[in-house]
Amino acid sequence: MPTPSTVVDRAVACLLGGALGDALGSPVEYAQLDDIRAEFGQAGVAEPPPQALLGDATQMSLFTGEGYLHAWTTGNNGGDWRPVESTAAAYRRWLTTQQEHKPQAGATGLMAEPELYAGRAPGLTSLRALQEPELGTPDRPQNSSKGCGGVDRSAPLGFSPTAEMAYQLACQCAALTHGGVGGWASAGALALIVHLVAVQQRKLPAAIDQAAGRVLREDAETAAALAEASTLARLGASVGHIERLGQGWIGPEALSIGVYCALALPKPDQFTAALRLAVNHSGNSDTTAAVTGSILGARHGTAVLPRSWLARLELADVIERIGHDLGASCTGKKFNERRYLGLT
Repeated sequence: MPTPSTVVDRAVACLLGGALGDALGSPVEYAQLDDIRAEFGQAGVAEPPPQALLGDATQMSLFTGEGYLHAWTTGNNGGDWRPVESTAAAYRRWLTTQQEHKPQAGATGLMAEPELYAGRAPGLTSLRALQEPELGTPDRPQNSSKGCGGVDRSAPLGFSPTAEMAYQLACQCAALTHGGVGGWASAGALALIVHLVAVQQRKLPAAIDQAAGRVLREDAETAAALAEASTLARLGASVGHIERLGQGWIGPEALSIGVYCALALPKPDQFTAALRLAVNHSGNSDTTAAVTGSILGARHGTAVLPRSWLARLELADVIERIGHDLGASCTGKKFNERRYLGLT
């Protein structure tokens, strides 16, 4: 098993890696591959913009982490352990940042960060669901969406205490807004993969296989998409393989494309190449690259993250802090719990 410090480093890298992928892909999220190449050259997008702004996937991932940490610190200090309710409250706080222009006086936690009060093309499913008085569960869905807005925010839950808890919590937290089984089961699968590679130090192919087997109980589509991603990855890195997996607008496709890119270019020195592969296709480029970056960050740690990219990443210090505290909570290391206890 990795040391606590290693897990903390991987948690930081998981969140930063996902944010880098999100920022790399956001400018071409809706572009076709031919249009990407016409603008950026035959190789496509090669690096983030000079100001690498967070996309909605990273915004919501941060609130996922903050919500989970609120539940963890509350439970660790004699209160009730209610992670799904705490994460739901965090998503409501994110919704507030999309409706207001700046923090109110006395704002705490992520709501005190002015940069988060920016609309970055958030998914309509999440926006609409979070405005309803009652949120969904896997057993009582509020809609039938299997869009990617659940999976692209679920990586922080991979730092739950156990693999099964990571899977279950991610399923439940994604189902708050996405009621289709593919929308929440794919989220559970990603959190499980993150946990297996970062906390249990499993090899990536074995972690993918285990996640495919686990998610098969709930969703054959996600399990089949993971199996196909594994098969195609053995054939090498190719945008043509991504096209076979889909465009990434729904959860199973986004997960499978992200997994495929991580498997096809799995080495530490291939991190940037994997993100470029995940971005340069006709589809949901920011989500697929965010999934790839989260997985490879969780697998390899911060040493693989390109420093020149991090230097231009918006709120990199905040992302690092949430990642650190997630890794610390998972391993019993001390961190500043007061940051999370007073959140509502």
